[in-house]
Amino acid sequence: MLFALGEPDFTRPAVALVGTRQASEYGLAMAGHLAAGLARQGLVVVSGMDSGIDTAAHLGALEAGGRTLAVLGCGPDVVYPKANAQLHARLRQQGAVVAEYPLGHPPDAGTFPRRNRLISGLSLGTVVVEAPA
Repeated sequence: MLFALGEPDFTRPAVALVGTRQASEYGLAMAGHLAAGLARQGLVVVSGMDSGIDTAAHLGALEAGGRTLAVLGCGPDVVYPKANAQLHARLRQQGAVVAEYPLGHPPDAGTFPRRNRLISGLSLGTVVVEAPA
């Protein structure tokens, strides 16, 4: 079961863009550029709303006028990281925030690796934009 805020569109093809939280400027730019291009082609961009590459991917899709889907490792109403409060609000308007955890479920280190299977499962493919060796 998935819990969602916003309007997830599971009928449109989606591509996941993921990567490191400690991204380089180049990695952030590439994530945004790739997401914007995918969004302009009508694809939904899926990521995890974490810092770094995830945030850049969601913002790239949003700024291109596309749809994006954030898969969280906590309840869909829980903003994590806190710095992404504005992004969380935008995602609910121009896409959705989804999680397998109910509303109010707090973030936990063990839930984030589990959510990665949902990110890949909701997508036709996954692009790792930047990651440490």
